[in-house]
Amino acid sequence: MKYVFLFAIILVSFKKTLNAQSTSSPLTAMQVIESIKKNVKPHWFDTRTDTIIIGNGFDTVKGIATCMFVDMNILKRAVAANCNLIITHEPTFYNANDNPPDFMKEDKVLKEKMDYIKEHKLIIFRFHDNAHRNNPDQIMQGLANELGWKVVNQSPWILEVKKQKLSALAEDLQKHFNIEGVRVIGDPNLEINRVALVPGLAPTLQMHLGALQRDDVDAILVGEAREWEDYVYSKDAAEQGRKKAAIFIGHMRSEEPGMKYCANWLQTFIKEVPVTFLKDESFWWSPK
Repeated sequence: MKYVFLFAIILVSFKKTLNAQSTSSPLTAMQVIESIKKNVKPHWFDTRTDTIIIGNGFDTVKGIATCMFVDMNILKRAVAANCNLIITHEPTFYNANDNPPDFMKEDKVLKEKMDYIKEHKLIIFRFHDNAHRNNPDQIMQGLANELGWKVVNQSPWILEVKKQKLSALAEDLQKHFNIEGVRVIGDPNLEINRVALVPGLAPTLQMHLGALQRDDVDAILVGEAREWEDYVYSKDAAEQGRKKAAIFIGHMRSEEPGMKYCANWLQTFIKEVPVTFLKDESFWWSPK
């Protein structure tokens, strides 16, 4: 009996040692991704989009950076911040599936970018479809949090803003997001109370115009859209005297708050390494 009791003590001690080793062992990129998959609600969806784009998933993670777009500036800032795992919302290599076409195989810009990533042993993971499918939609919730407006509906996302003229709302948005130029369609004096969010590049026309058709929506806040769709429709509605408006703030600034939200979300279950949000610099400038 004494030996059985002694064996039990040894077994418990061995398990504690294993747990301690497991806790202190280096965190790999694959382990981070598995943690993400476990924390997406209601559950993770396997897609071609949300995967490691480049890098070794078994490398130890020193730090994590989330961002909207991975350009050279973000790569350099991630390296400076000692973040070797970059979680991006959008593609890294200039097309939707991150598979450069044949005519770009020898492209010097692409090659230098790839070389930099490999030289610094960076791992880039794209988190797009599941960020949107998460409950709540992280991109929508992040934008809503950034705006600070009251959410009154989530399908589509409709937010209530203090009633104000369209011109004043557009000016506030331009200052808040520090955008070179906001595009606005509609009567500048139109009173705006409820705004539907259509960030990024919505996959269907219904998500844009369907929201604007609603009686409880005064304006749509859009990332980007084809000009012959949203732009012409909104202009026609205004020309017909309808109380409708559209505000375009660009793909990056409309979805970027969602990746800030993502960083905060990751910090709730990734405790082993620091998680940082990197804000993209504007891609363009406008003549004065």
